[in-house]
This record gives sequence, C-alpha cells and structure tokens, in this order.
Amino acid sequence: MLSNPRHIWIGAREYTGEMDLGKSLVDLATAPARIWLAGVGAGLNLANAAVGVAKQAVGDPRGTSGSRAMASMLGIDEVALARANRLARLLDDDMPLGRAIAQDGVLDRFLRPGGLVDLLTTEGGLLDRLTAEGGVAQRALQPGGLADRIIAEDGPVARVLSEGGLADKIIAEDGPVSRVLAEGGLADRILAEDGPVARVLAEGGLADRLLAEGGVVDALTSEDGLIDRVLGEDGVAQRLLAEGGLIDLLTAENGPIEQLTDLADTLARLAPGMEALEPAIQTLQDAVTALTLVVNPLSNIAERIPLPRRPTRRSSSSRTVRSQRVIDADDSG
Repeated sequence: MLSNPRHIWIGAREYTGEMDLGKSLVDLATAPARIWLAGVGAGLNLANAAVGVAKQAVGDPRGTSGSRAMASMLGIDEVALARANRLARLLDDDMPLGRAIAQDGVLDRFLRPGGLVDLLTTEGGLLDRLTAEGGVAQRALQPGGLADRIIAEDGPVARVLSEGGLADKIIAEDGPVSRVLAEGGLADRILAEDGPVARVLAEGGLADRLLAEGGVVDALTSEDGLIDRVLGEDGVAQRLLAEGGLIDLLTAENGPIEQLTDLADTLARLAPGMEALEPAIQTLQDAVTALTLVVNPLSNIAERIPLPRRPTRRSSSSRTVRSQRVIDADDSG
C-alpha cells in the first residue's frame, strides 16, 4: 500500500492528483475553436497578400508590401524572388534571350535536324572527318606529330615554362602582371569609379545601348538578323561545314593545313643548317661593309679627276656635184 494515495509515480515523473483538471478540460473544449480562428487568420493573410500582388501588377506601389508578405508567408527569400522575377523578364518574348530560346529561334535552328550541331556530329560531318583514321587529329597526335613537337623537351611549351622563360618574365616582380595589379595600375584604372567598366555599366552606357530594343544584340538575334543569316538554311555556317565546303577543303588530305604542317617540318629540319650558316653570313656581311668603305672614297676621287675634252667635229661644207650624162644620140645608133 502507498503511504499517500494522492501521489502516483509514472516512470521518473510524479503525477500529482492536485492538477487543475478544470483548466485542462476547458483547453480541450476550446481547441477546435482556436484551430478554426488560426485558419481564418491564415486565410485573411493569404488574401491580403494576393491583393497586394494584384496591386503591384497594375502598378500600385503599395502592392510591394503584399508581395513581401506572401513571400514571407511561403518562406521564400525576397532576394531570390527578385532574381527570379528578373530572370523571368529576361525570358520574355520581346527580349533578346527570349527570342533566342523561342520556337524557331536561334537555339532551335542551332539544334534542329540539318542545323549546325547536326552538320558537326552527323556521319561524315566535320567531327567525323577530323577524328577519322588518317585525319587531321590523328596526324597531329601521332608520334612525332604536331602535338609531340609542341610539348617536346626543347619545344615551345618547354621554352615558355623554363627558368627565365616567358612565364617567368610575365609573373616576375616587375613584370607585366605585377604592373597590372599594382596600386594605381591598369586594373585599378579599369575598375575605378569613373573608369571604363563603370562607364560601360552606367545607366545609358554601352551595356544599355547594346541590350536596348533595336540595339546590337537585338539586331543579332532578331528574325533575319546576323545569327539567323549565319545559321539559317544555306547560310554561311552550312556552306562552310557542308561536304566540299571551305572547312572540308582546308582539312582534306594534302590540303592547306597538311601542307603547312609539312612546311613546318621542313623549316624545323632546316633550322640546324641555318644556324651553321650564320657565322658565314656574318662574315660576308662584314666583307660587304669593308668593301663599301673602300669603294666610296675611290668614287669620290674619280669624280674629282679632270678628263680631257674631246675635239668637237666641225661640220664640213658639202658641195653638190652634179653628174652630167652626155648621151650622144648618134652613138646610141
């Protein structure tokens, strides 16, 4: 038997019979009413936010608070919502980006069958010809090819990255990079308050004029614009990438690119011989310089020597000799 029947132990917590059971019963009875009132309040807040959004849509500045209230109620960050609205405006049908991704827009023509991507990736297309056996890519990557010569031990890459090479000169303490990033250097002048970047991004600046209606971007992405003419059917890109086109002629076997590669090989083989001839060329140049120094004074002396004058021929008076031919008529008989 328990010493005190009014105390009951449940686990480690003591349940006291002296609790206010009346208050608990009242709370239980009024719980549905409180839940209903909370739902009504949430509905009113949602309606108020919707009204604010509608006001903002019709141009009422007082609607901004309603939009913020709705975003706050839905747990959406205001900055993220503003960025989403800005992105939506960029994707409008009357904006350059919207026209580019619209149906029959630049992106659609770029990816449609027979378009630029199709010409690049189709069987027998540019990528197929570049990666074919014996093609440009294989010749460039084969042992002793262009790639091997570029990354050879004494090739261009090694010379650029060697100690005292081009890379060291660029990132040296007083090199171009240091001067660009120094205080008051090129980077500071570009990013200054009245520098080129600020002028480009200012209101009415270059960026605004480029993106304005009828601007450069509009002219590029509009219907029948430059991109449309380049990527359109029978456009410049299609003619370049078509079979027998300019790209095909350039990358063909024994074409200009392959001939340039062979010429580079020939020049590379001639380089040691040219280096061996350099002393002889220098000697010849010194000899020519010495001969020039000797000949110039002799020419000056020759100009100063007086030459004897030749006697002028007098014109003899010519006499006219008349030949008389006596014809005897009797002798002729």
